[in-house]
Amino acid sequence: MMTRLARWYDARPVAGDAWLAGLLLVVFVLPSELAAESDVALGLAFSVALLACVPWRRQEPVGVFVAVSVLCLVQLAVLDRIVAGDVVALIAVYTLVAYGPGTRLPALGTACAVVGALLAAARWDTTAGDGVSGFQLVATTVISVLLAATLGAWRRSRRSQLEALEDRNRLLAAERDQQAAVGAAIERARIARELHDVVAHSLSVIVVQADGAAAGAEQRPAAAAAALRTIGDTGRDALGQMRRLLGVLRADEPDGAAMAPQPGPAELDALVAQVARAGLPAHLSVEGVPRPVDGAIGVTVYRLAQEALTNVLKHAGPVSRIDVVLRYGDAAVELLVRDDGRGGRAASDGRGHGLVGMRERVDLQAGTLTVGPRDGGGFEVHAVIPEGT
Repeated sequence: MMTRLARWYDARPVAGDAWLAGLLLVVFVLPSELAAESDVALGLAFSVALLACVPWRRQEPVGVFVAVSVLCLVQLAVLDRIVAGDVVALIAVYTLVAYGPGTRLPALGTACAVVGALLAAARWDTTAGDGVSGFQLVATTVISVLLAATLGAWRRSRRSQLEALEDRNRLLAAERDQQAAVGAAIERARIARELHDVVAHSLSVIVVQADGAAAGAEQRPAAAAAALRTIGDTGRDALGQMRRLLGVLRADEPDGAAMAPQPGPAELDALVAQVARAGLPAHLSVEGVPRPVDGAIGVTVYRLAQEALTNVLKHAGPVSRIDVVLRYGDAAVELLVRDDGRGGRAASDGRGHGLVGMRERVDLQAGTLTVGPRDGGGFEVHAVIPEGT
């Protein structure tokens, strides 16, 4: 309850301070002034005028302090006693220190308030007679002003700490959003590479098979039927891989749902066999002792081989041999894909992103990639991916 009330009070400064002024009027000012022995009407008027400044104190701390100071000086000149509304002077000092601009003005205001308190003590000590102790008046008024200023300084420090925490939270939120945006961009780039590799390779196989089936449909119906089956198998495999990739974008799908393990070196046999069924003489050889590799490295090796074989299908032209070599070194995994096709003379439409995607994959694994025509003809892709980095 108190927390909600404090939030309402902070969110509505004018309304909250108006309620404060009304509460002071009813609970403190009216009973005190109506019980005074002299100048009841004038004292009540000064008290109401002082309370009227309270609702604007947080919006205009300097203006309210000046207005209260002027009213108190006029009161010193025309009245011979303290009025209940003089408590607003302490509220004005507190507000100036807590909400005033800079630090010099609040300090100057506090000094002026101390001087005013001394003048008030001297004035009312002189007119009050033998029943009032001058030292008591001076001590009470000065201590009250200093206490109000101290409370204002504490409030100012507290506000500064809260503002600093809010600024830090905003910076952290901005940094979090920026990191999320970077992560999303990286993930989009990864998915784009995966989709490119899947679609480009599968469509290349389908195109080659479709051309072969169309050319031999009449003379070799059995071969055409085999090509059509390969087209169906390749299309279904591509659709399955695309579903798995796009499944990571589904926020409402449980973890691991519709997700199959990412391809790796163990799937190179099936990849090379698929290319061989497309009519290209592809062969896989493994050098070294096969061993499990990191998942990211395994996906990189598979996708590099897939993209390299796709480029052979698209650009190499007639080839008599395609060698895919997977080599397990002591601290690295190497992949070599070479053919004896057109090599550097292969035509390109300039719109492909295959080589760029291959370099991005290898760079992510801190590896090296060498691509280009071979001296004896054909084209070669050679990647070295270190392990344990």
